[in-house]
Amino acid sequence: MVMIVVLIIVLTKLSGADLGSIYLKRGNLKWGLSIGAIVLFNFASSAILFFATRYTSIDRLIVAILWGVVFSFANSFMEELWLRGIFLKRFEPLLGISGAVLVTSIVFSLMHVGAVYLTPAAIPFMLANTLTLGLACGYLMMKTDSIWGSTMIHAAADFFLFIAMLASV
Repeated sequence: MVMIVVLIIVLTKLSGADLGSIYLKRGNLKWGLSIGAIVLFNFASSAILFFATRYTSIDRLIVAILWGVVFSFANSFMEELWLRGIFLKRFEPLLGISGAVLVTSIVFSLMHVGAVYLTPAAIPFMLANTLTLGLACGYLMMKTDSIWGSTMIHAAADFFLFIAMLASV
């Protein structure tokens, strides 16, 4: 994650663009973080509510929560920067806002089709889940002109999956 994020930032700066061109700016931070925090709280509390009883001890649950938070935020920041940060603004003049959000959401969804932790029957649901997640994150990023709210929403979804997957191990 660190290598990809650093590479994106360095190449952005070397190209002469500012970090705002990849949504690394304040934007409408209050609105983005408010929406992101609500979704994050909802998904995190749902994950713990639904899966806590599957953990054999409170210590194992706490470790899963800590690792889940680290993984979720690192992965979501990288993927949001990589997909929407780089491509959303560049597609907008060609496709319009809705088209840019849709195309980046489809690519995001297709990137997750090979999720090896799913049974084949679950793949269409994963595609639908990641497509709608991509649409929500893309719209929020365009609306707030910042990466931070969509990163929190994406982290919420990743955290839920992380806690759910570890609970089944």
